[in-house]
Amino acid sequence: MKGLTIGELSRLTGLASQAIRYYEKEKLMPAPERTDSNYRIYSEDAVARLHFILNAKQWGFTLDEIRELLILQDANGSRAEAKRIATEKLKRIQAQIEKLTRIRGVLEKTLTECSGEGPMLEGCPIVEAIADSE
Repeated sequence: MKGLTIGELSRLTGLASQAIRYYEKEKLMPAPERTDSNYRIYSEDAVARLHFILNAKQWGFTLDEIRELLILQDANGSRAEAKRIATEKLKRIQAQIEKLTRIRGVLEKTLTECSGEGPMLEGCPIVEAIADSE
């Protein structure tokens, strides 16, 4: 039986063996073939699939979203569905950017208001801004 062991796949992708098994359990990776000794043997395609999973995670996709995209890919599914998933992700990213931009502005303002001296009991603009935030 030709293929990659989990150790080889781990070295090629930089993922721990436990992570690879986790992705199998979460149905992101197809179940690998097994040797007579019950060792996992992965196809060469497993490397590209794991790289896709890692890249999608870096882009902020959830495991559920990644699973949906992989199912679409495996089934030669609809591009419209992939676009819907990516559009929803973009909307969430834009909302996160807006929120982080507001937080940055408040932090910049409070850092200029805070002398950095004296006890906290006299009030701290940084702590007060965090306490008053939504």
